[in-house]
Amino acid sequence: MMELWKRQKKILTAFALFLILMFLCTLISRSVYASRLPQVTVETPRRMALNHSVEAEGIVRQGREYAVTALSGLRVRTVYANVGDRVTPETLLFDLDMEDLKKQIQEKELAIKKLQLQIAAMEQNRSLDAQKQQTENARAQEDYAREEQKAGEALERAREDLNDAEDAYDAHKDNRVQLTSEEDRKAAQEAYEEWVEKEASLRKEMAAKKDAYEKAQEEVKRLEEEDSRKQERHAKEESSRRQEGAGSGESAAGQQEDTEGNASSLPGQPESAEQDADSPGPGTDDNVLSDQLEAARKEEKNAKKAYEDAVSEYESHIAHPVEEPDFSGEDAEQSVWEAKKEALKDAIGTAERAVEDAERSQSDQLLDAGRKVADSQLPSGADSSLEVSRLELSSLQTELSAYREVQDASGQVYPEAEGIVTRIQVNPGERVGDGAAVVYADLTSPMQFQVSLTKEQKKYVNQGDSVSLTLGGSAVKDLTVDYVAENEMNPELYDARVFLPDKTGTIGQSGTFGVEAQSETFSCCIPLNALHEDASQRKFVYIVSERSGILGTELVAEQVYVKVLDQNDSYAAIEEGVISRETELIVNSTEVLEDRDVIRYRE
Repeated sequence: MMELWKRQKKILTAFALFLILMFLCTLISRSVYASRLPQVTVETPRRMALNHSVEAEGIVRQGREYAVTALSGLRVRTVYANVGDRVTPETLLFDLDMEDLKKQIQEKELAIKKLQLQIAAMEQNRSLDAQKQQTENARAQEDYAREEQKAGEALERAREDLNDAEDAYDAHKDNRVQLTSEEDRKAAQEAYEEWVEKEASLRKEMAAKKDAYEKAQEEVKRLEEEDSRKQERHAKEESSRRQEGAGSGESAAGQQEDTEGNASSLPGQPESAEQDADSPGPGTDDNVLSDQLEAARKEEKNAKKAYEDAVSEYESHIAHPVEEPDFSGEDAEQSVWEAKKEALKDAIGTAERAVEDAERSQSDQLLDAGRKVADSQLPSGADSSLEVSRLELSSLQTELSAYREVQDASGQVYPEAEGIVTRIQVNPGERVGDGAAVVYADLTSPMQFQVSLTKEQKKYVNQGDSVSLTLGGSAVKDLTVDYVAENEMNPELYDARVFLPDKTGTIGQSGTFGVEAQSETFSCCIPLNALHEDASQRKFVYIVSERSGILGTELVAEQVYVKVLDQNDSYAAIEEGVISRETELIVNSTEVLEDRDVIRYRE
């Protein structure tokens, strides 16, 4: 007993040591396994507004520009100014070709002389037109009366034709074609189809009775031939027996003489008795065959009678045929009647249209004639060509006066104020076009700073926003965005302008434009380094979740796709849903992560 207890104690001790060893191995394995896992840093989303900074390079441009113009069409002789030159009212910009100017003045004088002659001719013709108008008015009155009478007569004839067409149509409708009713047509067709159906049935029945009769005849013929063959066979057998009987009698008589009393041992006698006993009598077969033949002849008679009855019934049926109904004649007559009716109806329509056309023609003719009367009564003053010519004459005289002023100034062109030339639209040897010949910037007006923005930058820049501006290393304060609009040449860009204070900036000076904007407050903002993008440019984050593993509960990096609402250089605002304020987001990792990778917190 003591030895058994000692043995159990040793076993328990060994088992306890084994469990301790396994526990130590598990701790070591977990430690080794955990040491190889990626270490991550996590943060939770926060509620905040995002700050956006917009910075762009721009240039200072002139604030106000003036245009120097010259009479269009004159040839330029020499251009003295260049773009960027500083000019004063005493600076000669360009001069005009005086020979060409002299030629232009002569052409204007000639045009004025021609127009004066035309005006004199028009004044003379106006008095002649007044007399002509009176004659046209009288003739128009006569034409109106004649058109009124002619149109009235045509309308009356059209109305008479309409009455005749309506009378003919009414008379035709009263003389209708007599047609068989649909019920009678249907009954006649049904009677014909019934007769045809019965004829086919009787013909089929007659053919069947004929086949039965012919089969009965063949059966009687077969039995008669069989009876004849048996009769012949019986006759032959009877004749054979008779011959054998005669031979047997002669032999028996000789033997009787030799040995009387031994007749029973005569040869041939037992054989004959046995033959008579074994062979059936000819009368039995004859009775059976006779019964069959009699039954067959009776069947033949019945079949013949049935066939003859069927033939009689068929011949009786076809002797009283029913003709297939044909209503094509009266249908054709009805079609002719309907066609004539439609023709008469069309004639009424034609006559009605003729009346309408006559009425419309009367109205149009009287309207045209009335308009001609009215036109002939219009005053001659409606013709303004004389007044227009006088206005053209006045315009030419004004232009001639302007050309002479240029001639008096020797064709030289000067600016009106001090400034810097920004555009020159004329060239030596070419004629002056419409618009400004030279454009110069007014140095006394404030400058403006102009910058181009992208669509993304435009989201955070609006008219009226405060702006920080740096020109030549110096900051200009208290400025706002005065103008923002889409670039006319490139719809992907926007132009923004800032009006500068007096005596600030010079034309062409570069500077830096900056705007600080704050977004709305978002409830779920995450660090930008927690946001990732896949090959399809979809945004996602890694969050910390748990799962059951070999060594117990493990932490894993779970990939979750998100929708970005806004972002700046540091944070991104995402749509709430899968991600909440309590979700742990992985912002840094010691290794590149994949979805469902096992991780551990950084120590």
